[in-house]
Amino acid sequence: MGNEYDDDKVTIHSLATSSPTTSSTPTSAPADAASEVQAGAPLDPLGAANAALRESWEAENRASGLRLVAAHTVMAQCVIDPVCADAADEPRPGYGVVDPELMAATHLVRMLSISSTRARLMISFAADLHFRYPALLESMLAGLMEQKVARALALQMSNVDESVLDEVQKRVVEDYLDRLAAGERPNINDAKAHADRIIIDMDRDAVRLRKDDAARARGVRINKGQDGMTTVNATLRSDEAAVLAEALDEQVELDREAENAARDTARAEAESSGGPEPDSTDDEGYTEAQRRADALMSKVCGGLGPSHGGEPEPGPGGDTDGSPSGGSGGNGGGAGGNTTGGGLSLRPRITVITNPTGGNVPDGSHLSEAGVEFPRSGEAAIESLLAMLKLADNTVIESVDPTIGAADSDEESLRYRPGAALARRIRLRDGTCRHPGCAVPAEACDLDHVVPFNHDDPAAGGLTVEWNLAAQCRSHHRFKTFAGWDYRMEPDGTLVLTTPDGETMYTRPTGPLARYRLARERAEAGAWDGYRDYDPAPHDTSGKGLPGELRADAVTERHRRVARAARRARRQSHGAATWAQPFTTCIAHHGTAESTTHGTTEYQRQYDELNAKRRPHSAQQGDEPPV
Repeated sequence: MGNEYDDDKVTIHSLATSSPTTSSTPTSAPADAASEVQAGAPLDPLGAANAALRESWEAENRASGLRLVAAHTVMAQCVIDPVCADAADEPRPGYGVVDPELMAATHLVRMLSISSTRARLMISFAADLHFRYPALLESMLAGLMEQKVARALALQMSNVDESVLDEVQKRVVEDYLDRLAAGERPNINDAKAHADRIIIDMDRDAVRLRKDDAARARGVRINKGQDGMTTVNATLRSDEAAVLAEALDEQVELDREAENAARDTARAEAESSGGPEPDSTDDEGYTEAQRRADALMSKVCGGLGPSHGGEPEPGPGGDTDGSPSGGSGGNGGGAGGNTTGGGLSLRPRITVITNPTGGNVPDGSHLSEAGVEFPRSGEAAIESLLAMLKLADNTVIESVDPTIGAADSDEESLRYRPGAALARRIRLRDGTCRHPGCAVPAEACDLDHVVPFNHDDPAAGGLTVEWNLAAQCRSHHRFKTFAGWDYRMEPDGTLVLTTPDGETMYTRPTGPLARYRLARERAEAGAWDGYRDYDPAPHDTSGKGLPGELRADAVTERHRRVARAARRARRQSHGAATWAQPFTTCIAHHGTAESTTHGTTEYQRQYDELNAKRRPHSAQQGDEPPV
């Protein structure tokens, strides 16, 4: 790193020093405590625990800074990579230029096991720290500032003019560290407020411009969750949020008054008839947050929202995919048909994944993991689907055969574009973009030929069949086409990627069709294990003693399972060896320290050109893309 990350304008103070302005050299309270322990000085258990806390906190901050330095170095090398560089002296006819950020993000996904979205945010933040906010990076590397605080302060300074930025960040960092050293523990909002006071003092327009940028971040995002729940995030102007909060609170009060009136009526009827008094504790577990959720559904859907006593119902136009064991699933939504009180209508199309011949699944309990899923919002209970169907009209039910290659045809295999049935099948299998770390829904992806389609002679290779198609978002589709990485698809849908250095990683399909196949495979494996004890000669390939259809294919299926397990073991063993290598090996092939310096210089030139147009920090912090 050398002098690239040094900043002699910034004074770093240790929280352990009694006077925060006496030294610019970081010191460590935990290190001092540790030396006392080694010298035999008494230290109570609580003090030792506190020292360990502080030491681990500083180590974590330094590690975060080093990760960002490494991410920046990877990005700088990708900028000058021949695949990414638009060099006139090295033309590549027929090839496009790969986005260097996409290339760098893929390296980060491989080495850090993070999502593509998080990798891109990490690269962007690392660039900001190196090119705009070196004082924040120095504080992290000294172990005195958390990454969360550094990101918040960088966002506060995102619109500060370059002419005063060095002085502003110096004062912001010194103010924050001085307050920590004095014993103050400011929260994030307080730290940002103090930073704004400094910014306004030196560049009043910066805060106004930042607020204008924030207004453009308005939006609603739906992220799949677990256990039948989904997160809806709304970023609104404060006045809009105030109106929404007022409307929800008003609806909550109306609902509460209606419940009380109904309870009073029931009580009066019970008294007049001499019957038992109705239970008045029905809403004890009905929280204010749940009431607001029901009020939101009522406002948006006009009556589709559930009552608090029932199972949550899906929103309008929900899509489901399912299996016979967990109930039907479906994919659809539409217009026309039955209309609710809010003017909404539902006409779902239900997709049931099932073997049309009935298959050989001895024990249906093995398929309990398969169920109902709404692709835009995630899994749900069968009761949710049934509740939606009560409000729907003209429901269409389609069946999908889970057998691999069931939708392939000799005629369509020679066409470049897959037919509707095959395309639907690939998206049901993959669930998301198949590039490692990417979570773009398969419905928003291209269908890419793993082995490229041969337009001159389609029969020569690259057929349009299930085993050769994978969902790829547009960015990663281009990456696969031009980056020079090797892609290979296994029959079960596992996609294996090999880098130019020979390192491999792989992804498995996560869609409902893939999960159904996995559940069926487990059911068949359980059946084989059960009948193996029953078979007097388990190694007899004739299959004597095995009843029914299992006798004909048990050995073949077992061999397939063993082969798949062996392939997975080889991949995992190779992946573990790759994981154990130093991080620097992923960029070692790019050259010497001279090429690293050249990469950093070229990266800074591109950064400076785009800085006026790019948003330094994305408003989206989650791993999931907007829906």
